[in-house]
Amino acid sequence: MTWETVPFDEAFTDVTSASPRIKQSEFAATGLFPVRDQGEEDVAGYWSDESFATRVTRPLILFGDHTRRVKYAEQDFVVGADGVKVLEPAPSLDPRFAFHWMCSVRVPSAGYSRHFKFLKYYRVPLPPLPEQRRIAAILDEADALRVRASSQALALDELDDGMFEELLGSQVAQREWTLEDVLEDLRYGTSVKSGNTGVPVLRIPNVSGRAMNVLDLKTVDLSPAEVERLRLIDRDVLFVRSNGNPDVVGRCSAFSSIARVSRHSASWVFASYLIRGRLREGVEPEAIVALTRSPHGRRHLRSGAATSAGQYNINTSVLRTMPVFDPSSSKQRDYADFVRSTADERRRIRGRARELDELFASLQHRAFRGEL
Repeated sequence: MTWETVPFDEAFTDVTSASPRIKQSEFAATGLFPVRDQGEEDVAGYWSDESFATRVTRPLILFGDHTRRVKYAEQDFVVGADGVKVLEPAPSLDPRFAFHWMCSVRVPSAGYSRHFKFLKYYRVPLPPLPEQRRIAAILDEADALRVRASSQALALDELDDGMFEELLGSQVAQREWTLEDVLEDLRYGTSVKSGNTGVPVLRIPNVSGRAMNVLDLKTVDLSPAEVERLRLIDRDVLFVRSNGNPDVVGRCSAFSSIARVSRHSASWVFASYLIRGRLREGVEPEAIVALTRSPHGRRHLRSGAATSAGQYNINTSVLRTMPVFDPSSSKQRDYADFVRSTADERRRIRGRARELDELFASLQHRAFRGEL
């Protein structure tokens, strides 16, 4: 089916200048208006001064100029920090159709540079409004299934967080031990560019989630000596040392989650934007992973992160001084046993969520080619 298309600038009006913004450091925990920024969370905080509110009479689309995230706004909100573009769909566009089209666009990555400039090169499909609404309804339904599956995974994550806090949170709060006390080694990864041959190399996308994964796995050619120096072993943990999102910096995953199930090469290495922590005997990797996501760990990592050109960075000194639980405590083993006991259910739920993500992506692709 062939539809009329229009230039991006005709389909959307940039109304960003009409929206005052507040700094991230000023976000409140409660308030009259949700703060919408370009970060991962749909709502980043709250604000109560009405003079900052962006009034929504017809739904607006938010685009993260740095992150490329797309959000939908149908209620009044406050713009948080710099980098959010506020877009008003043309009357000829159904707002939900416009939102889904924006989500489907694969804007090329320019790191933490600006991305809005790329959108002007796109043309927006313009089927009749009834057809737009039909397509939007199909995508809304598929998205709801996807969100429901993600919510189940999130509920398990929250259960994990609660268990860590109950068993180990008070020990971390005492600040008697630091990560230095539980480490044998802390090391940066390779800066050699990945290619099509060599040993598997883990990068930020492989470790920035709660569980390590081998999706979009790359390889790298290194000398035998370098492979041995950077080789990962069971119970190693990998920390993200640099990212445009401060909530990702410092997060880690346990290599054991791959080592136990993978059929790939016996030798694995890691890239330069990661830091490997080799744990002392008796320290549970699952507990260290949970620590970096706990309020105690996040406070330390955020306060120690330096910023440069829009990137947040931590170093080994920041990691070494992060407060941890008593390394001799049996409660860390209780926590690790709990995580392992739910591993099968966790994999099932996350597998279902991935399947629905793939279905949704397929529907998106077909929708804007006139194939639904």
